[in-house]
Amino acid sequence: MQGDAPPVDETASPVAAWLRRVPFTRWVDLLVVLGSAWFVLWVVNPDGVLFSRTTPTGGDLGAHVWGPAFLRDELVPSLRLTGWTPDWYAGFPAYHFYMVIPMLAVVAVDVGLATPLLVVVLPTLVAVGVLVARRRPAHHRWWLAGLAMAAVLVVPVHYGMAIKWVTVAGLVVMPIAGWATGRLAGLPFPGPALLSVATLPFLFDRSFNIMGGNLMSTMAGEFAYALAVSACLVYLGLLVRGLETVRGRVPAALLLALTGLCHLLVAFYALVASAVAVVVRPGREALRWLLTTGAVAGLCSAFWVLPFWWRRDHLNDMAWHKLTSFRSYLWDRDDLAADFLTNDPPLQVVILLAGVGLLLSVAFRRRLGFVLAGSAVVLGLAFVHLPEGRLYNGRILPAYYLSLYLLAAVAVADALRLAGRLLDGLRRSTTGRPGRLVSGGGAVAAFLAVVLLVGMPLRVMPLGSMDGNTYRWMGLETTELNLGRSWVRWNFEGYENRVGDSSGGGWEEQRALANTMMDLARAGGGDGSGPDGDRSGCGRLMWEYGSELVRYGTPMALMLLPHWTDGCIGSMEGLYFEASTTTPYHFLVQSELSVAPSRAQRGLPYRGFDLDAGVDHLQQLGVRWYTAFSERAVREARAHPDLDEVATSGPWTIFEVRGSTLVAALDVEPAVYADVDHEGWLDPAVEAFQLGSTAVPRTIGGPASWQRVAADEDPERRALPVVAVTDLVEDVDRISFRVDRVGVPVLVRISYFPNWEASGADGPWRATPNLMVVVPTAEEVELSYGRTAVDLVAILLTLVGAGWVVAMVRRPRRDLGADGMVGWFDVAAAGPDGDRRLDRWVERRAAGPEPEEWPSGGPAESSEESVREPVDDGDEPG
Repeated sequence: MQGDAPPVDETASPVAAWLRRVPFTRWVDLLVVLGSAWFVLWVVNPDGVLFSRTTPTGGDLGAHVWGPAFLRDELVPSLRLTGWTPDWYAGFPAYHFYMVIPMLAVVAVDVGLATPLLVVVLPTLVAVGVLVARRRPAHHRWWLAGLAMAAVLVVPVHYGMAIKWVTVAGLVVMPIAGWATGRLAGLPFPGPALLSVATLPFLFDRSFNIMGGNLMSTMAGEFAYALAVSACLVYLGLLVRGLETVRGRVPAALLLALTGLCHLLVAFYALVASAVAVVVRPGREALRWLLTTGAVAGLCSAFWVLPFWWRRDHLNDMAWHKLTSFRSYLWDRDDLAADFLTNDPPLQVVILLAGVGLLLSVAFRRRLGFVLAGSAVVLGLAFVHLPEGRLYNGRILPAYYLSLYLLAAVAVADALRLAGRLLDGLRRSTTGRPGRLVSGGGAVAAFLAVVLLVGMPLRVMPLGSMDGNTYRWMGLETTELNLGRSWVRWNFEGYENRVGDSSGGGWEEQRALANTMMDLARAGGGDGSGPDGDRSGCGRLMWEYGSELVRYGTPMALMLLPHWTDGCIGSMEGLYFEASTTTPYHFLVQSELSVAPSRAQRGLPYRGFDLDAGVDHLQQLGVRWYTAFSERAVREARAHPDLDEVATSGPWTIFEVRGSTLVAALDVEPAVYADVDHEGWLDPAVEAFQLGSTAVPRTIGGPASWQRVAADEDPERRALPVVAVTDLVEDVDRISFRVDRVGVPVLVRISYFPNWEASGADGPWRATPNLMVVVPTAEEVELSYGRTAVDLVAILLTLVGAGWVVAMVRRPRRDLGADGMVGWFDVAAAGPDGDRRLDRWVERRAAGPEPEEWPSGGPAESSEESVREPVDDGDEPG
């Protein structure tokens, strides 16, 4: 690598001398890798929106705003990363089933350090950075990167800006992660740089918009996926290197854990690649490396992964359709999910290049190429054969496409390197500089070509112009449009810049609704802002759904009512559909109370607009208010006996629901399902829910005196004594009340989850539709959300994993020697060692032919013997 550095001119200035010492290949890497990252940053920052003090909106991203703030204000101060929230779905376990690390990153960027500490810490970080840059200790680049990250984290940042920065972080870092993959996997120049370039067509792929990884998916809210992909790419490089050298177990384990904690689906890709890598080169030490790495990663992530897996029967299944247009999604992408999606970049070309990449990987023994090809095949087969179920096969496609893009980059890199080495041989170069100029220049040309390919539809080229629907730049023109950048602008301009239209909408209207609801809460008893913290006026709101709510920035905008009201006004609809088993009942009610409902969950017995059934269900779920905007919904609500009109705000008319309380005495004794467990709860519970509030509540578990019934059996109606419930007090993760009679079951209208514990009562047990029932054993009853044995064991395992990491770092590195690295077999080594053969051919050409005028045994002969090496016949392992 250093051979292409020019000689240093001793008379030059120190800066000029340093610049001349930098090898040409290093300059190419810097230009291509940093240029790729800078291009991504250019795309995601139109008009400087990344640095505007606004709250991001758009798609799911507009609802993600709720999460980090709740984590910051409620969970982290309680020394928890998961916990209960009453804000959505009548309560649900926050971050038990959704990735918490990306949200924690937002909190870290947002909070920073208090100003007095900042005055000390920030200059200290700068001073340490200068010292490291001057002394250049081992791994100084990692030190500098860590110090730069620390500097970002200690400075407080506006909350909306923090969300934006973390949202795009995975996109901006991905080209650098791609370069690290190639560098760690041992790809020769210009392979690492071109793997960086290969992330650009993936990031700006126009064939999918919600699967994850690309720009459009990230703007739809899947930013955790992009963060996971960036971590996974570096892990892949460490994987290939580690299975050859058994080095790097600690960083590989930490990155694998980080990948899973950012997004489990990307961790599955990492595990597939790991399995393929071991198959390519199995051996005792390789297996030991992988098992150790996997064990440490599992332990480090156990605090979240183990409770997730243990409580998986409380995950909601949205019943996504399996994609069955296999040829389209895996080959030509001519039958996609929406009109604005298209086969760009052309997948067939990418697949053909990937095929060339595999052939060149065989010829040059590129183990990474084998891993990428094997992963693409496994993922393609999984896309076709994975049965319809909880895991939506469409989520496999981003990893499949990424594998192909990276393998295509391997093809281009090896083709350029081959061309360069051939030129070296033809020119009899002893320095290899002509070849490096060809391969480096080709890498830069490939980078510029890809930027042009993706930049024209994005319409981001410098000095480009629009002429009608045609985009022109430097004599080129296109009518193609990648919506990604316009989505960035829409999302990051924020809620505050939404102005609505002639029919309403906009920031002021949204804030007015939140303020009106807070006025109702204060009038109803208290909004929690007083010195006594009285929140008796707070409650849940069911709002009519309509796609026209995009006027606020996203149809999900009203999910942020808990955010704007400090948790006083809960929204029945929330974002994390799979994280709450109350979600299906919400969508059933939404369909009954909205003229144009979303009906987002498949397989449910939806009714059309039915105000009587909807209000009855609101009472069952303890919803205090209902607000509507459509003419029909408002007209019928005004005539309904159980709805009282209490306020209006813009197009919204707000009604209070009579007979809706959080804790209610039961008229009839519950019946226990004898043949239903938590995993099979949905269908029988929905059937009972649709019968209305007069139906006998069904439960899982309960006192022995309660009747046991089958799911298809009508229970006996057993009347209960009248019980008065008073002194109700609700907090974030607890609720207390008094009863005037013990031993009689009481319904608590909060979503069930096994972490709930009762004091002064037996239970709680899960009751239809997804609430809790307790039997008081004392007049004062309290329910609280705590940690279970599984949660505590998971935390302990993570501490064990952290200790293992420390022990591995402190342990001296083992020297296995040559024999210890030999695998049982090596698929990559079965082919010719193209690199060695090519280098030897160049060396022989550089040595030149023996001059005929020199006598036998003269200088020419001895010189030739000194440089000639036997021709490699491919028998030696690489």
